Amino acid sequence: MEDEAELYLVTSPYSFGGFSVSRDRSPFSILGIPLDMTSSFRSGYRTAPLSVRLAAQNLEYFSLRFGVDVEDFLYVDEGDVILPQDSIMKALEVVRKVSGKFLSNGRIPIFLGGEHTLTVGTVRAAVDVYGKDLCVLVFDAHADLRVEYGGSRYSHACTVSRVMELLGKDSIFLAGVRAVSKAEYERLRSEGIKHLTARSMRRAGIKQVASSLHEFLGSCSRVYLSVDMDVFDPAFAPGVATPEPEGLSPYEFFEVLYEVMNKKFIALDVTEVTPPYDPSMITSMLAARVVLEFMAGIYSSQRAS
Repeated sequence: MEDEAELYLVTSPYSFGGFSVSRDRSPFSILGIPLDMTSSFRSGYRTAPLSVRLAAQNLEYFSLRFGVDVEDFLYVDEGDVILPQDSIMKALEVVRKVSGKFLSNGRIPIFLGGEHTLTVGTVRAAVDVYGKDLCVLVFDAHADLRVEYGGSRYSHACTVSRVMELLGKDSIFLAGVRAVSKAEYERLRSEGIKHLTARSMRRAGIKQVASSLHEFLGSCSRVYLSVDMDVFDPAFAPGVATPEPEGLSPYEFFEVLYEVMNKKFIALDVTEVTPPYDPSMITSMLAARVVLEFMAGIYSSQRAS
C-alpha cells in the first residue's frame, strides 16, 4: 500500500474481533472512519469503530447461511482514518483519498462508521477507481434525499442526493426506507428512484424482495453496499443516531443479503452506530455480524465460481 494512505491511518487499540492478518492472506481490509460532524439528533459516532471491533470478539465466525468460516481467510484491520475536524469537505476528501488507495490495490474494503455522510467519500473513491459502471445498494430507514440540511449539502440527511449526483438515479436502490419528509417522498415518486419501504418489504416477503434486487443488480458490473444501522428496528439496534420504529429484523436483512450476495460486491460500509446509546452493545454486535456475513457471502460466491 502506498505511503500516502498510511499517513492518514492510525492503529486502533483493538483489531476487529482480535484478529488481523497480512494482506497477502486476505482480500478484505477493515478501516474505521470515525466521522462525527453533522449529527442532527444523537452524536457519538466517533467511538463506533472501536465498539464494533470489540463486539466482534463475542461472535462466532462460522456463517450458517453461507457455510463458510471467516477464520479460514480473515481480514486485515488497517486501523482508523485520521480526519480533520474543521471541515466536512476536508474530511470527505481524506476519506476519498484513503479508501481510493485500498480500492485501487484490489482490496475489498469494509468501512466502519461513523456517520452515513462518509459514504459520499467512499463512493467517490469507487468511481475514481472503477468509473461510473457502479451500483449502490443502500439499506437505510431514511431516504437521505434532502438537497441540503442544516445549511449544508454535506449532511447525513443528504447522502443519497450526493451519491445520485455522482452516479445518477438509475444506479441507486434504497431498501428499508420508512422515514422521509414530504419533499423526499415526492422526489422518490416523481424521479422514479428505485426503493422498497420497510412495510413493502415485509408484505412482499424475502423471495419477492430478492427478486426486485436481482433485477436491479443484474445490470450492475460492481456493487457497493451501504448499511445504515437504523434500517433495523430499534428493538434490535437502539444505539443509532436517528432511530425509527417499524424497522427490519436481523432475520429479514440477513435473508435478503443471503439471496443477493455475489462476487460483484466490491465494498461495504456500516454506519450510524452510536455507542453512547447502545445498551449491552447489541447494536455494535449486530453491526459486526453484518461485516462477518458480508465477508462470508463474498468468499462463498468466489469459491463457487
